Amino acid sequence: MASDQKEKAITKLNVISPNNDLKDFRIKIAESGRIQVGKKAWIIRIFILSIIGYFAIYRIYQGADLYDPFIIYSTIMPAITIASLLGAWFLYKSPSKDTATLTETDLVSVIIPVYNQKEMIETVIDSVDRSTYKNIEVIVVNDGSTDGTREILDQITTRYPDLKVIHQQRGGKRKASAAGFYASKGEFLLHIDSDSVIHENAIAEIMKTYKSNPKVGTVVGELRIWNANENLLTGLQEAWHNVTCNINKTFESSFRSVTCCSGPLASYRRDAIASFMPYWADSNALSGGGVDRELTAYLIGPKDTKKKLLQTLWPESNVTERLKKSAAQYDDADDRLLTSQSLEKWESAYVVTATTYVEGQVTLKGFIKQQTRWKKGFLRSNFYLSTFFWRDRHPFASLMYYLDLMAGLTTPLIICTVLFYETLVLELVWTPIAFILGIIWSAFAQGIDMKLRCPGSRAWKYVPLMSLFGTFVLSWLLFAALWNFRKNSWLTR
Repeated sequence: MASDQKEKAITKLNVISPNNDLKDFRIKIAESGRIQVGKKAWIIRIFILSIIGYFAIYRIYQGADLYDPFIIYSTIMPAITIASLLGAWFLYKSPSKDTATLTETDLVSVIIPVYNQKEMIETVIDSVDRSTYKNIEVIVVNDGSTDGTREILDQITTRYPDLKVIHQQRGGKRKASAAGFYASKGEFLLHIDSDSVIHENAIAEIMKTYKSNPKVGTVVGELRIWNANENLLTGLQEAWHNVTCNINKTFESSFRSVTCCSGPLASYRRDAIASFMPYWADSNALSGGGVDRELTAYLIGPKDTKKKLLQTLWPESNVTERLKKSAAQYDDADDRLLTSQSLEKWESAYVVTATTYVEGQVTLKGFIKQQTRWKKGFLRSNFYLSTFFWRDRHPFASLMYYLDLMAGLTTPLIICTVLFYETLVLELVWTPIAFILGIIWSAFAQGIDMKLRCPGSRAWKYVPLMSLFGTFVLSWLLFAALWNFRKNSWLTR
């Protein structure tokens, strides 16, 4: 019976991860550590980038000629695209070095908080069990599931000798993560979500990164959507994750300051987060699914900011007590917040060769709910992160961060200005056309680059559509996030 269940889990793993062998779909890394593409690809890259540059320069010229600062400001998004692409192409080198000696003497503790995930949890655990890096312990913290997850976990413990299951009353993802931390023994911790199916080489690639650079305190891997071919929506999410990881995160990793180590595959040194965990353990929050953001920020931040964060979570006065209660209710910004703290002592890195598959939202309702929660995390973390990100890091990386933050907060304003004010009031009919063409061409550049990096990719053609959808639809979720700022839920379930 046990062998039948094991075989069922393996079969499901192979089915939901059609690219599990990675083959042509896997990004190729040159000996230098750079993402490898051919000479023809470079010609295409330069041509497309020159067109984006032309659009941006033309918009700036027109804005200056008309004394219209909004036209100039609207070039911020193509400017970010250009800088991110250049950084990803010329600066990024994989931090996972093959020369790093892996003796497997270091124990890796894999922590999986879970709530109502009976359909996936066995497959998730099996993917960890198949890892090439074997010195691991797996700790699953069941946060009061009511759908049969508890019974499944109890049944499979005999089949996985490295598995430890902790059942607790519903307390939120923070408490679940803290419980896993205190039950773990490893010097290195790997946090994954309860629907994350990690590639068998992922842990080894992460450990090579730690061994290659003792200054690295947190590592994030590549995210892919295992059901990307299910419908248009999942294809859009695959395109979005690819751009986010292999353009945006590669750029940030080039400056050793990845600002968001995403929850599906985020790793930390124990020393980097040990002093922060007591504050999570005493939190009364029901999770919004963003524990990874807060852990990330704690790692990067300077000492005085870290102290303020801890005082907010663990206050002593009546005023700070109220701040604690407010902050403790939410953890949808944890991956950003914890990553952004490590540059005081630790560096953060993105490893393109460490891959995990996650389940994409198959319905528009679920997708919008997820995006709203992420938007709340974006606001919550960046209000905090922006107060110190300019300190002790590369000026260009800081500039890009603040430009991206400004763009995220003001996109609705730009849309209204370009489509209505400049068209109806100033009678500049060409303005919205140029604006939309700039978005499409910038996204097309990202999509083409995705195809050049991943020849087997099918989702590259969705990048322009995803960019338009993100600009004209998802950007307005900013207001929904503000309206629901105090609401919380465990992931999207």
